[in-house]
This record gives sequence, structure tokens and C-alpha cells, in this order.
Amino acid sequence: MMAVVLVLSLSVTAFAAEDTGSITITNATKGEEYRLYHIFDATYSVKDGEAHSVLYTINKNNTFFEYMFGADGTKPNPYFSYTPKEGSLTLEGVVAKKDETVQDEDITKYLTDMVRSETNNFTAERTETASAGTLVFGDLPYGYYLIDKGNGAAVTIDSNTPNVQVIDKNQI
Repeated sequence: MMAVVLVLSLSVTAFAAEDTGSITITNATKGEEYRLYHIFDATYSVKDGEAHSVLYTINKNNTFFEYMFGADGTKPNPYFSYTPKEGSLTLEGVVAKKDETVQDEDITKYLTDMVRSETNNFTAERTETASAGTLVFGDLPYGYYLIDKGNGAAVTIDSNTPNVQVIDKNQI
């Protein structure tokens, strides 16, 4: 049975001058494992006390860098563009959606396949088992995250800006 995919908007919401946030999963399935993957770092600019824009970045030390952009950052990616920062010794660069034809559902499938592939052997940054209807991943640096449910039924992508709530619509 094909997993149902839940993709949330990547819009930026208002936030205080903090450097960490949280992602709260409501309607979490008690006893199910949720895995959190930090895909990209994020930097926010603030205008008039509110988030104005977001800049996603990645560098070669990121677990997913080589898979997504090759060892030297030149491998084409069908979903994301990568622009290295000039003079960066760590191959740090800016990441954006490839173009307007790329659908959120395609990105979700790509990232989900990436982290679930046994050949990639990626490890979640955090793994939590829901003990009640709400599960919180707290003290997260700003970034672009993938949350994968242990039974493979729910996938969420979101930015913590700084604190967001997502709803697990896929109950067992």
C-alpha cells in the first residue's frame, strides 16, 4: 500500500529573535516511532519584527550533501538547485527548489526515498516514540526537516520558524 504523504506549506511565520525552535506533531499515533532528519540549515531575515525571508543552506559536512549534489557539489539534482558561496572552503551553498515545475509531493517522495534507502544508510538526527497524542521535537536549530513515521505511513516536511505544529493524518 502506498504511503500517504502530508506536505506542509513552507511559508515563513512570525518569530521572536531566537535561534532554535520546535516541531510539534499533533494527533500522533501512540506507540509509533517518528524519525527526524535535518535536511538543510535555515537563516531568516527579520523585517519589522517578523520573518521576512528564509535562506536554506547546506555544506559538504551535511550527511545528505554528497547524495544530493555529489562530492564536489556539481551533481545535478532534479528537485533542488545548489549555488556554492564564493570562496567557501566547506562547499557551503544556498539551496532552493529547482524551479516552479517541481511539486512539493515530488520533493517529499525524493527525500523520503533518500532517507529510507538501505543503501544510503542515513540515520535520523532524533527518534521519538509517541506516548500520547502529541509529540514534540524541541530545541531544533532553524532548518528544513523531514519527519518520517516508523510505519512509513506519514511523512512531513517543514521549517521550524521557530515553533510549528503538524498534524499526523495517517492513523493506523
